[in-house]
Amino acid sequence: MASLILVVEDDPAMLAGLCDNLDIEGYRFHAAGDGKTARALFESEIPDLVILDRMLPDVDGAALCREFRRKSESLPIIMLTARGEEMDRVLGFEMGADDYVVKPSVSWSCWRG
Repeated sequence: MASLILVVEDDPAMLAGLCDNLDIEGYRFHAAGDGKTARALFESEIPDLVILDRMLPDVDGAALCREFRRKSESLPIIMLTARGEEMDRVLGFEMGADDYVVKPSVSWSCWRG
C-alpha cells in the first residue's frame, strides 16, 4: 500500500497543487485546510508523513506539530511555510519538525498573467 501523507495547508490553491503532485506520484493523502480537520484526520489514521503549514486559521502550526510529535515520536514532519525568519525556523525545530521549508515568495513584477 502507498504511503499516507497528511497535508495541512490553508491556502486552497497551494493545497490543491500539493495534492495534485502527490496524486501524480502515487501517494495516498489526506488534505486539511485547518488544524481541527488535521487533528481529526490524524486521529483517524496515523500518516507516514505530515506536510504542515505554520500559519493556519485556527491554530499555530508549530503547536500542531508539537501535538503530532507527542503522539508519534518517529513520524516525519516537514513544515512548509512562508515564515522564514531564523526564530521561526528554530521554533519549528523545537516543536518537533524534522525539516523546515520556506515557500518561495511570488514576485509580481516578473509575473505576466
